[in-house]
Amino acid sequence: MYFVDKKKQGYLFVVFGVCLYSFSDAIMKYFMPLYGVHQVTFLRTIFRFIPFLTVAAYEHINPLKTNYVKENIFRSILASVGTYAFMGAYNYAPMTDVFVVGLSSAIFVIPLSTWMLNEKFHIQNAVAVLLGFCGICLAFRPDHGIFQFGIAFALIGAIISALNQVVIKKLAATDSELTIIFYHSLFLIIISLAIGFDTFAIISGKHILFLFIGGIIGAAAQYSIIHAFKLSTSSGLASAGYFMLIPNTLFDFLIYNKIPDPYIVGGLILILIGNTRAFALQSKI
Repeated sequence: MYFVDKKKQGYLFVVFGVCLYSFSDAIMKYFMPLYGVHQVTFLRTIFRFIPFLTVAAYEHINPLKTNYVKENIFRSILASVGTYAFMGAYNYAPMTDVFVVGLSSAIFVIPLSTWMLNEKFHIQNAVAVLLGFCGICLAFRPDHGIFQFGIAFALIGAIISALNQVVIKKLAATDSELTIIFYHSLFLIIISLAIGFDTFAIISGKHILFLFIGGIIGAAAQYSIIHAFKLSTSSGLASAGYFMLIPNTLFDFLIYNKIPDPYIVGGLILILIGNTRAFALQSKI
């Protein structure tokens, strides 16, 4: 990707990471009804951890070494609380409504980045985020469930997710991708064991293989997204998350033979228009 400047590379890394996360999440969501949220979270994190642990051992580096231990721990707690906020939301509101509200995190990233990171405000980034969110709302058309109690959890999760992205951007200026990922992974392993170990069940070898593949894909996604924050601004990358609608639509077509309806097509068009402008802006920020 050396034919584009670093900030545009960062944007492409986010898009790549988001698409990979869609593959990983599709695998994990399939197994959650079978083994529960805590066990699937634990296994996904363990398998996602393996490639990073291998790299650290091969390079003879200590990924936990940092001058910002407290900040990494805070980020890890923040990300984990956000994860469980969304879990709570799914208990009280329809999945589609939670998904739509969760993606509103991009809206909060821009003011938080301007306030906490002193990033310059660009109207085109804000327009890209708003167009993308309108596209998601058009594609999924959340119903009356958007006003249910569970949406409060999703909104909390969205705000935490936005704050988490800003903190990652700040840490990415000094710490390696491995360090940022290691702290979060270790904390998530500990919390999933502490909360859900007594609910763990025996898993078949075939299921372990699929969960392992999902974890490896998730590792690549996690690295790509964190690496992107080393290359560009968090506000500039905010709208790229909406690209997950593309692999989700592809999954529906390939797996369930579901042809995209006009609402999804319209949503995709809005997302592409907004993100095209945001991508073009990268070289100017």
